[in-house]
Amino acid sequence: MSLKVKSVIDLSVPIKSLDTPIFPGYPQPLRSTMTTIKENGYLSYVWSFVEHTATHVDAPAHFVEGAPPVDRVPVSKYVGEGIVLDFSTSGPRYKIGRQDIEGRLKDAGRKAGPGSVLLFYTGYTAKSGSKEWMDHPDLSEEACRYISGLKVNAVGFDAPSPDHAPFQAHKILLPKGIGIYENLKNLEKLLGRNFLFVGLPLALSGGSASPVRAVAVVLD
Repeated sequence: MSLKVKSVIDLSVPIKSLDTPIFPGYPQPLRSTMTTIKENGYLSYVWSFVEHTATHVDAPAHFVEGAPPVDRVPVSKYVGEGIVLDFSTSGPRYKIGRQDIEGRLKDAGRKAGPGSVLLFYTGYTAKSGSKEWMDHPDLSEEACRYISGLKVNAVGFDAPSPDHAPFQAHKILLPKGIGIYENLKNLEKLLGRNFLFVGLPLALSGGSASPVRAVAVVLD
């Protein structure tokens, strides 16, 4: 049996030294030179950044005392059948409800459940660096409890977060072992496509999150 892969689409925002969209209050990532080819024969850098920088995944430990950190979550939870729901025409700070999700799943002829990664296309990654960036749509409490009942592997947003303070999505989804991907890109390229989502974190021992190189392996 041969696996037919149409394409692989990059879903990750690059980490640039002192030039990366970051959540308000977090420091910019910083790169400094460790060695150079000219002086040492090989190139290497030292990087400093918050775990929650650029495209990253939040682990349960981010909001739950004693919960699994990013390196203790089964790696199978970072891979799954991707489903993209289109909320790009929703207004600023639109509250995504259960009926919104059910309706878009029905329209797409898709079912979400264990093994799925539910992705929300909002168009807000393109607004990074602007004052509108933090006015992205987010999940209502009702939607979070519905998603929790679906037992999906993870959710993901092309926005800085799936919620705003007091962070109901984080407080409801993470305790259920549902990972949260933030700052994805290129989700519009996956509307209506069948693909495998892969978003493996660094094995940061005890980490609350990790940057990822998320990709979509498109199968049709």
